[in-house]
Amino acid sequence: MKKLLLPIILLFPVILMGQSWKSNPFSVSVFNNATMLPPASLLAPFNQPIHPGLTIDYEFGWKEKTGHKWFQNAGISYMYHRYVYQAVLLNSQAGYRWKTHGFSIEGYLQAGYMHAFYLTDRTIQQDDGTYIAKQGGGKPQFIAGAGIGFGYNLGDDERVRRIFIKYDFRLQMPFVKSYVTLLPNGALALGFQFNLK
Repeated sequence: MKKLLLPIILLFPVILMGQSWKSNPFSVSVFNNATMLPPASLLAPFNQPIHPGLTIDYEFGWKEKTGHKWFQNAGISYMYHRYVYQAVLLNSQAGYRWKTHGFSIEGYLQAGYMHAFYLTDRTIQQDDGTYIAKQGGGKPQFIAGAGIGFGYNLGDDERVRRIFIKYDFRLQMPFVKSYVTLLPNGALALGFQFNLK
């Protein structure tokens, strides 16, 4: 039941809005994730092993006028962190986008659920004191953070065809209680936003 609750909460605003889903934009983006504090995480995609990811999300506007938009989206992501884990993320971002002559700048806050599936075996102590190695079902975690983005719309307000680049800073929690409770993540993304109208 808990696994179904978060997607329902994330999609609930879409149901309430009563807007035609075809006029609201979808986006697809690829990103590289780095577990470092900024600004090192901003530069990490260019000088460390690639930790790739893919995001698909659906955006709906809370308030839109010429030149600006208050927005929220709901999305799903897949991420592969080399040697450590792969993860599925369900999250939502809410923020403000300023637009002029096709260009846009945005800032947003985000929160969501992340489920990490470890790529290596973990040792688990048994009742008799011995240890066995197994992968297990992964680890549920919460993510929260903020981001900034820049874009250019090749279409118009009715027919969105926007390319964008975004930088997210996220905290992954709880990571390891006895070591690093809050793990910083930086993700640099390149994507395309479009509607079906």
